[in-house]
Amino acid sequence: MINGLTDIIDKFDTFILDQWGVLHNGGKAFPEAIQALNFLKSHNKKVVILSNSGKNSSFSYARLTESGISRDLYLDVLTSGDHMRHNFKSGKFKSLGQQALHFKWEEDDTVLEDCAVQSVATAEQASFVLCCGVDRGSVEAYMDDLTIAYRNNLELVVSNPDLVAMTPEGSLKTCPGAIAIAYQEMGGKVHWHGKPQKKIYDMCKTLVGGWDNAIAVGDSLEHDIAGANGAGISSLFITSGIHADKISDKASIEVISKQYEVSPDFYVDWFKH
Repeated sequence: MINGLTDIIDKFDTFILDQWGVLHNGGKAFPEAIQALNFLKSHNKKVVILSNSGKNSSFSYARLTESGISRDLYLDVLTSGDHMRHNFKSGKFKSLGQQALHFKWEEDDTVLEDCAVQSVATAEQASFVLCCGVDRGSVEAYMDDLTIAYRNNLELVVSNPDLVAMTPEGSLKTCPGAIAIAYQEMGGKVHWHGKPQKKIYDMCKTLVGGWDNAIAVGDSLEHDIAGANGAGISSLFITSGIHADKISDKASIEVISKQYEVSPDFYVDWFKH
């Protein structure tokens, strides 16, 4: 348990920050987080935001600015959506065809042009499933489509592997990863992007020009901490995020970490200096 970044500031040259649950929950940035970012800047640390967001980094720049986090407080942003777009552009998914059954947030179709694919109206018309949002509200609302997709041996590409995310009100909302998990449990093939995939940490390291000692900061044991463990870097677990209702003391953190088969190096209640 640490009191804040002051306790570990001299150990690391690069800080890899999750966005939701660490810097904000979709609304205004946490005041402690802005202070922490200024603290890192004053110590000349490399700060990169690594977000499991299906949007691209340009959207994240705008979202962060709207939340009150100025652009000069971090070096860059890399998202799971960037990772997915990279794979489409590199030709990794060429064999899947171009007819996507597109699960999205509201009316956001920009990813279709980015990935050079077209949206189709039904699962029967699709050559693959592109899972970027949950505008129907629950996984159950997608099961009929997933059943047809599985029957037709379609593969599913997911842009955001998170199962849930915190809302500004403090509740949890379903994220695309929950649909992908349901499809995988049916026996369907899923292509994952973002944390905890090792490739995105390799992309992150290239983006910031390398590091000597990096630490990943996040509130998801399944994504942030597991990703750090897999990438061979240190981790700081924020206990006030998506696992907060299961955490009461050090023993409870050890129990839930064991459940997810991860090992955070440090933990703290909020991202603060």
